[in-house]
Amino acid sequence: MTFARFSIWTLHILCVFALFSGTATAQDTLPQRNREAVDEVNARLSKEARGIPADELTKIKPLFLAFAKYYADVVANPMVYKAAIDPKTGPGAPRIPSIDRNNQTGILLELDRYILEPNLTTKVSNEKADYIRELGIAFDAVLKPIIETHAEPIVRINAARILAEVCRSGATAHWPTVTALLTNDNTLTAVKYYALHAAGNLLAAYDLNEYKSRKHSNVPKEVGALVQAITNCILNASAILPGVKVAEATPDQLAVIGFVRRSAVRALAQLRFVTIPGPDGKQPLYPAYTLARVCVSDPILVPVPSPGECAEAAIGLCNMAPSVDGNPVKGYNAATAVEAVAAGLKTFAGPRSDPTDRSLPWRQYSIRISDALKNWRPLFDPTFEPTQPNNFDANAIPAVVSDAIERFKTLILAPIEKVDFNNKPDPNARVDIPEMERFLNQLRSNPQRKPLLFSNNPDTVLYVPTVK
Repeated sequence: MTFARFSIWTLHILCVFALFSGTATAQDTLPQRNREAVDEVNARLSKEARGIPADELTKIKPLFLAFAKYYADVVANPMVYKAAIDPKTGPGAPRIPSIDRNNQTGILLELDRYILEPNLTTKVSNEKADYIRELGIAFDAVLKPIIETHAEPIVRINAARILAEVCRSGATAHWPTVTALLTNDNTLTAVKYYALHAAGNLLAAYDLNEYKSRKHSNVPKEVGALVQAITNCILNASAILPGVKVAEATPDQLAVIGFVRRSAVRALAQLRFVTIPGPDGKQPLYPAYTLARVCVSDPILVPVPSPGECAEAAIGLCNMAPSVDGNPVKGYNAATAVEAVAAGLKTFAGPRSDPTDRSLPWRQYSIRISDALKNWRPLFDPTFEPTQPNNFDANAIPAVVSDAIERFKTLILAPIEKVDFNNKPDPNARVDIPEMERFLNQLRSNPQRKPLLFSNNPDTVLYVPTVK
């Protein structure tokens, strides 16, 4: 059994052992759509639609709410959440919706067409801002009470899955809800797992009016609060499994912590700046340092970060710009960031020393890492505009960054991507871990090495394992 399968199984055993033990009254009918609501949403989604005039909001709001309520009713319907253990088959059996992307019954696949994702690929127009706002308000209103109070754990979990999907819009209504779920000790661990997916989706969404600046879709206070909550899930195991002391945790509990923490790392990796204002607007947050700690397997992290976590952290570091609004972040040390990324990629690639290893989707990760490294270079140019990805000052890229990228591509990515005539991993193409180790030691032994990721913050010292 792979680690991932083992972990998710353990997660459900620990947190949802009473998944279907509730006493909900059975219903023999499935929720029905409000056709007027569906028509209204489709009309507002069309390319021809512009903003929603203020005098039409009184009509629009209840229809958007009715549209969202259908999906909430599906999630809470016993015929849906009990279908897996009590399937109805044979002639006349109802077509039961499922909480997945099945192309026949899956409501997540169905939702895809209604959720607009503002990013550099889609570049959703600001004319859709009203649509995103109102649909976000509607979904938050119907999903939040289910996630927080429903008697059935499986319903809360499935509602969190829906929330994670609709958060791809970056709608401001979802930010405080997701932050609250991550900071509430009463939130089921399985719900937190999907809330972290929701958090990552929120951070991935761009401000509709600010694609050039890479700004997120909410104000700094809300962004800071969410980032702080995600960071806490990475650094404190008790934020994932409340009440659990790491020193006394069982192997199953440690597996759950590591599995959920990986989602937290991937969520934080969607942040686009090395530092941001905290929720109080005064004390800054240093998310880049949090990811660097994952990359170097800082001892504060128990269990030890997995290869997958280290890959996600390295990708995230490469996604974070060392400048904000055209102003370089003072004290950010590019060479220290390179050291962290090198450590993370070395840990990531370790199992792939055996070309037959199947513990991770290696080629998928290789593609993502390659894209991250390519996109890292321009971020050192304070004047860079992501809407023009090939237009940047190459002289602004630190030499240590350019050199490291070429090494990573040669030592790790090229061997992973090499295949034989059958499109299978080439058994003779091996990642060069010894050379990665030498490169990492070279960085760490450099007399001019700066131990701090941020020179003006003594709390951002990069951990270096003691050589025995």
